[in-house]
Amino acid sequence: MTPMSKKKSTKKTKTDKTLGDLVRAYLTEQIDVILGAEPALRDRGPVIHDTRVACRRLRSTLRTYPEVVDTDRAAALNEEVVWFAGLLGAVRDLEVLTDRLLADLAELPPDLVVGPVVADLEQELATQQSAAWDAVVEALDTDRYRRLAAELDRWRSDPPFTEKAKAPATKVKTFVKRAGKLLTKRLDRAIEAHLADDPEADVALHSARKAGKRARYAVELAAPVLGEKADEIIAGRKELQDILGEHQDSIVAAAFLRSEGVRLGIRSGHNGFSYGVLYGREVSRQAMISEQLRPFLS
Repeated sequence: MTPMSKKKSTKKTKTDKTLGDLVRAYLTEQIDVILGAEPALRDRGPVIHDTRVACRRLRSTLRTYPEVVDTDRAAALNEEVVWFAGLLGAVRDLEVLTDRLLADLAELPPDLVVGPVVADLEQELATQQSAAWDAVVEALDTDRYRRLAAELDRWRSDPPFTEKAKAPATKVKTFVKRAGKLLTKRLDRAIEAHLADDPEADVALHSARKAGKRARYAVELAAPVLGEKADEIIAGRKELQDILGEHQDSIVAAAFLRSEGVRLGIRSGHNGFSYGVLYGREVSRQAMISEQLRPFLS
């Protein structure tokens, strides 16, 4: 008696996936988030952060795996995603700034909170955030956004891959390694600039932060090949990203506090003292960056 023949599976295994399969899966995941967010964005729902991150992951993939996709199509898509992500970022940055400053004010002793500083901050930031939301909602009804949405849908259904997308999935390790090297290079350069009191140190740290995100997302995409190792790498890079992100948030907060302190400090019934106190806290936080990053140096 001959054994029953088994139907041959057409599902790809880990070993016969291609580099294009990995890239397409990751891009599709991000595009689903971006396009799926439109109804909630129109209602000003809590999807700004996730949508912005999806935009960032998409752009990072185009930059990390440039040989895999059509250069011109990728450049054009990147430009439009930058535009849309910028609108989302304006809302998100103000959300982060509001939470940060109000939390810091709540920690100050009452005698250091001089004048209606809490009410002033809440009103100013709420006004700016409302305007930023208006810009997002208005953008959704523009021809530019509709063209972007259509192009994203085309990338989801038929990515413009090059021949290199047919390479074995294991080829992804080359791209992950390249992204990691770029991160190391930028981080070392940024720390050196900070220790030397280079006026461009903060710009270098922000550049390192972007490289850190790119390196992290490259590993996320490669997770089906890297296996459990990917989780370990992602955790380490998430820690680095948090440190660099906190530093950048502090720089943004300090700039806002200085501007608002000057503006409100000369108005009758207001006082810039508390803005100065908060500004000093931010400067102290920024001075700690070298020590915080020491474990990550090459």
